[in-house]
Amino acid sequence: MNDVTVPAPAASHGEAAGGEERGSARRCALAQIAAARESGKPVSDLVRASAAALGVAPRTIWRWLEDGVPGPRPPAGWEPSQDDVDAYVRWKANAAAAWRERRAEGADVPPLRTFQAGLARSFEAGERAVMREGVEARRRHQVYLRWEPEARNELWEADHKELDVLVLFPRAQRPRRPWATILLDAFSRAVMGWAIADRPSSATVIAALGQSIRVDAERGPFCGVPATIRPDRGLEFAAGVLQQACGLLAIRLSPTPGHSPHLKGKVERLQGSVVGELLAAMPHFTGGPRDAAGKLWGSGLPMLTLGELVARFDAWVLLYNRQLPHAGLGGQTPLQRWSEDATPLRIVCDEELRWTLLGEADRLVRKAGIRFHGIDFIAPELNGLVGENVEVRYRPHDDRSIEVFRAGRHLCTALPQGALGPDERAAVLDRRREDAARQAQLARRATRRARERLAPLTGPGPVEDVSVVTTAASDGERASRDADRLRRAARTDLLGLPSARAQ
Repeated sequence: MNDVTVPAPAASHGEAAGGEERGSARRCALAQIAAARESGKPVSDLVRASAAALGVAPRTIWRWLEDGVPGPRPPAGWEPSQDDVDAYVRWKANAAAAWRERRAEGADVPPLRTFQAGLARSFEAGERAVMREGVEARRRHQVYLRWEPEARNELWEADHKELDVLVLFPRAQRPRRPWATILLDAFSRAVMGWAIADRPSSATVIAALGQSIRVDAERGPFCGVPATIRPDRGLEFAAGVLQQACGLLAIRLSPTPGHSPHLKGKVERLQGSVVGELLAAMPHFTGGPRDAAGKLWGSGLPMLTLGELVARFDAWVLLYNRQLPHAGLGGQTPLQRWSEDATPLRIVCDEELRWTLLGEADRLVRKAGIRFHGIDFIAPELNGLVGENVEVRYRPHDDRSIEVFRAGRHLCTALPQGALGPDERAAVLDRRREDAARQAQLARRATRRARERLAPLTGPGPVEDVSVVTTAASDGERASRDADRLRRAARTDLLGLPSARAQ
């Protein structure tokens, strides 16, 4: 049987680049052999070694020494014209449809398989994907530079994420998907702060930022004021309240350009971890498998409430920050990376954060205090304000205390009724007694003035006050009234009138 020579496939862009590299290697080897031959050294061993390294026969090396290395071969096969390419792009990288159109136009095109092979050689996989799907496909085939901050709190990345789970909100009849606002330290990958609500807003952003900056031993050492915050261009991050807070705290707000999620890729990657490591195991996970009717498997399981979701999310964040190794940190946990850095932290006291970094809500003062998140908060300063509306500032998902403002001024820090200690309870009772005593004194004074009467006049003379003196009168008032009585008694004696005592 005669040997059949199989023709080599046509060279693509990558193969042409590989041919250039092989040509450079061949010319380098021939230059070394030629230099050795000019110096009078034997080169037979060098020729055999170079031939083995280049994958050619030794006689090919000798021929190249005489005639030179041949240049790269032109690509073999049919090449598409510009009209062929336009049809290919117009049909969204559908080569068969483009071939049928070109044939209908009467163009001289090769068979379908040759047409497809020629177009495949002319475009990279990423280019063909862009024709089919657009910009998102291009991003999948692009390479990106990685930039790492040099210190903790140098850069925080912020983003919103609609969580893929259905939960029941308070006083809601139908379940909904909540939104999470997350701030991530790009150096340590630690979750600095977060807030979950029914929808993203400037209040959730401010609340999450306040949680991130505030010192809280329960969350660990993650705290301090960042140098830069990088959000997207969402309206919640562009709100004036956030810009004002960043200005007061000397934080550089650096939003990413539109449609550039890769510029905050670390927080985007965290969102994938939230889905894969937390939400996927929850009942009513919207990204889970479905039956033939499109209904989620396990939809009959009890549905989580918003409070239960928040508790699970908080526990997962603590686990992620302290115990889960991160591939982007070389297997370290965020806590280990954070603790290794000795960069000083900018700490702001809690009193300075009351105005700028707390969520805001209006509440009515009731007899049991202020009802907020289903908890009654009370403080001594609330006594006497029942029925008034006050402004409440709070930390999201932290019901240990709330800040109460009245008429634009800070009134008090209210605590839950069930968390009051003996001293706090005594302070509330003392304030109530003090207010009651002061109000009673005011009432007695008003009653005393209302009971003032004038003495009957029997002739010319000054008008005399015969008001009833109560035990609440001061010593000075009592002394003055005693002196008046003595003067009246003396005058009646001098006029020969009967004394009032004798009557």
